[in-house]
Amino acid sequence: MSLLWKQGIPMGILGRNMMKNSMKSAFIHNAVAPVFIARTYSKAPFPINDKELQRQRRIEKLPKWQQWAIYFKSEKFKKSMTVYYICGFGVMCVSFYYYMRDRWYEDKQIQHVRKKYQNDPKSLSEYEYLMLKNLSQETLRPKEVKKYRIYQMMRKEFRRKHIMDKDLMFEPTPEELEEWYSKQPRRTIKKAPVLDEPIDSGSYDSKSKPKVEFSNSDNPNIVPAEDTTEFYEAKAQAYDDEIKWEERGMFLGKRRRWLMQQLKGDVLEVACGTGRNIPYLYPERINSITFMDSAKNMVEITRKKFRDAFPNFKKAGFTVGKAEDLVKLAGDESTAFKYDTIVEAFGLCAHEDPVLALKNMGKLLKPGGRIVLLEHGRSTWSFVNNHLDFRSEKRMKTWACRWNLDIGELIDEAGLDITYEKRVHLGSTWMLVCKRPEDPINSDEKPFLNKLMGTEPKPLSRGK
Repeated sequence: MSLLWKQGIPMGILGRNMMKNSMKSAFIHNAVAPVFIARTYSKAPFPINDKELQRQRRIEKLPKWQQWAIYFKSEKFKKSMTVYYICGFGVMCVSFYYYMRDRWYEDKQIQHVRKKYQNDPKSLSEYEYLMLKNLSQETLRPKEVKKYRIYQMMRKEFRRKHIMDKDLMFEPTPEELEEWYSKQPRRTIKKAPVLDEPIDSGSYDSKSKPKVEFSNSDNPNIVPAEDTTEFYEAKAQAYDDEIKWEERGMFLGKRRRWLMQQLKGDVLEVACGTGRNIPYLYPERINSITFMDSAKNMVEITRKKFRDAFPNFKKAGFTVGKAEDLVKLAGDESTAFKYDTIVEAFGLCAHEDPVLALKNMGKLLKPGGRIVLLEHGRSTWSFVNNHLDFRSEKRMKTWACRWNLDIGELIDEAGLDITYEKRVHLGSTWMLVCKRPEDPINSDEKPFLNKLMGTEPKPLSRGK
């Protein structure tokens, strides 16, 4: 060893070589079986170069929307979009199949119902009658709309359960619908509306109302009705200042203008309040106008506003009284003064008996006269109705107003027909034109096809 060192071989190298040789000989003597070690080689040992790494770091510092914009422009996103397109097209095809299958079954049932109606109109069930009436030129009444919607929900579930039975028709009875609907999850009382004949106007008594299922009285969130005369007597002077900002926020001036544009002939405004419709009145379109409200102070404010706005209009009257006593105030029905137009804005919610008030309005109409209403009530959206129900008590205390009433049901219970209906503010503001059932509809109130062909709409009869 000293000899090797003297020959110029460093001791460090010599020691390492000796250690390697000894470990190798020990491994060979002690090994039982050969060991194979697999080695893999990467084509790109450094997949992200320095420039790409810097670019990604710059992108991470950008706002999220810019990062998404860069991603949408990248090749990676364009390649992945093929999968998205195929999945989206598949979902669309499945949805289209279920939709067209439902339309096919519905069309087959319509043909079946029409054949039944031609052979014997009396054989139609309630659902089949509502289906034909919905397809005809007639307009479903408010309660009929509700019940037909529930029938349609039940029909979809029926079709899902009998998907392979093509010849089975959906023909439920009202009892089966009531049983099915009572099992559905609902926040309010689960009753399907009962379609009764309109109440006879001559036999109506506000103290003994007939029981009508699924009416406003079934909603526990509607506060009980009360006489609001004293409230508005005290509120009269401050009413305009307190309500104006709420109306401005809802742009109700446009709706009041529509209301006043419907007036013609001799006009009666019920629940006139402080005369907030007077600025939108067109006096040249009317012969006379009578303002009526149960609060005397309200009527006095209305009188002053009208005289200041139209000092030369002489045929104007101002009366204190309730809409529930309208017929009594007018005297004998045969000799009482009748009106071409009876108008009311946001008054049904404050009446003690809104159904009786509407029936009295109908009795004081001239033949062909119209009742024009601008009211707030239940919406077409559930979340809005939940809000109206939640704040109903506070609204009653603040404004003596039951703003969660179903106005369509009130019209239905009063036995009036709706010739025009428009809903705004998520369906919570009702714009209605109503008539008595015996009065014919005007030419501008006819359905489009009847206007085009110059024909009269034929009502659908069940043969009863």
